Amino acid sequence: MQFYDIVIVGGGVAGGEAAVNLARYVGRKKRIALVSRDPVVYSKMTLSYGLKLGVKSIEPYVLYRPEELRGLGVDFLNDTVKLVDRSSRIVLTDGNRKVEYDTLILASGSKPRFPVGVEGLNLKGVYTFLSFEDMAGIDAVAERGRKALIVGAGMIGMLVADALLRRGVKVYLIDILPYPGLTAVEEELGKVILKRALTLGAEFYGATTLERLEGNGRVERALLSNGKRLDVDFVVVSIGVEPNIPGGLEGLERDPSGGIKTDGQFKTTDPSIYAIGDCASTIDIITGKFTYRPLGILASYAAKLIPQVLEGHHYNGFLAYQVEEAFGALFMRAGLNGAELRRLGVSFSKALVEYRVPGVGITKSLVVVEKGTDRILGWQSVGSTLASYKSKVFEEAIRNGWSLSMLEEKGFKV
Repeated sequence: MQFYDIVIVGGGVAGGEAAVNLARYVGRKKRIALVSRDPVVYSKMTLSYGLKLGVKSIEPYVLYRPEELRGLGVDFLNDTVKLVDRSSRIVLTDGNRKVEYDTLILASGSKPRFPVGVEGLNLKGVYTFLSFEDMAGIDAVAERGRKALIVGAGMIGMLVADALLRRGVKVYLIDILPYPGLTAVEEELGKVILKRALTLGAEFYGATTLERLEGNGRVERALLSNGKRLDVDFVVVSIGVEPNIPGGLEGLERDPSGGIKTDGQFKTTDPSIYAIGDCASTIDIITGKFTYRPLGILASYAAKLIPQVLEGHHYNGFLAYQVEEAFGALFMRAGLNGAELRRLGVSFSKALVEYRVPGVGITKSLVVVEKGTDRILGWQSVGSTLASYKSKVFEEAIRNGWSLSMLEEKGFKV
C-alpha cells in the first residue's frame, strides 16, 4: 500500500499540468502521484497535423516524461485505474497497485461515443481519433487512392477529413446534422465549411446516419440512412465523446451530459474528490451555468487553477475558446455557440458583423446574442485570411456584456 497526499488519475493535459503546477506550488511538502496509462504525458490537440504529415513518433507531442515529473517530486505510476474505493480512499489499478489518497483529482478524460445499434463496428479497419495510437492506426492505412468514411462532421471529423484529403484519400463525410461543423459554429458558417470541403474533393452527406458496416473480417462497405452504399477501405467514427469515469465513482453527481458535476472549486459531491478536464463539467463565465465542454484549452485552464482551489479559492468560470484549421481555412469561436445555448435553455438570435481588415477589405463574422437584451454571448469566424482579426475585441465584448449597439459604437457594421 502506497500513501499520497494527492493522487491524480489521468495523464493527459489536465492531469499532467495539474501534477506539475501542484509540485511547483507546494514543493515537496506533500506527496503527489500521477497515475497514467500512457508512458508519457503528451498533447493531443494537434494530432491531426501529425496525420496530415505522416508523423511516426510520439516525441513531437511529449510534454513531460516520467523522469521530469519525478524530478519535480511527482511519482509517475504507469498504470490504469480500474476502481476507486471512496470509503477507504484507495485507488486500485490493473497492475495490482493499491494507492491510498487524502485528496483525489480526477482527470480521466473522455472516450469516444459510438452509434447505437449499428452492426459491424467491431470489424477491423474501424477507428476513432482521440489518441496517438488512434493516429498511428489511421496513418498506417491512409494510402493514396484508398477510400475512407468519416462518421461525424464535428471538429474532429473535419480535421481528420482534411488530413486524409491532403494525403490523397477519397473521403466520404456524413453527419446527422445538415452541414459540417455545427457542434461549434452556426449554419451560416457551416455552409462555408461545406463549400471548402467539396472543393478539396470530399463527398458530404448531411442529415444522414450510418446504418451498417459490412465486410469479411475487415470493413468493406458502409450502408447509410439515405440509401447510399459505399465501398470503403476504412472508417473513422467521430460523433463526439463522453466522460471516461473509473469504476467506483458511480455515486458522484452528474450533469445531464454525464459529466461529473463540480462546484466553483472543481469539487465533486465527495469532498475529497476534485474533477477537471473532459470528465467533468465546468462553469460558463457568461451564464454562470454548468456545461460539459471537452476542450483541451479548458482542461489546461483548470489544471493551472488546481493549486489555488485546493487552498479554498473559487473560480468564476471559463470562456470557451476554440481555434481549428481545416480545408484551407481557420475556424475560430469564442463564448457560447447555438448548440450550447439550446442545451442551456437560453433563447438567442444571430447577427452578421462587418469590419475592414487592412490590405484585405471588408470581412464578416457572426455573433450570437441573447434575445431580449441583445447581449453578445458568442463570436464565430471562418476564413483563409486573418480570420482571427479583431478576435480580442469580440472576446472583450463577450466578457463585459456588450450589446450589439455597443459594438456598432466601436465602428462595426451590424
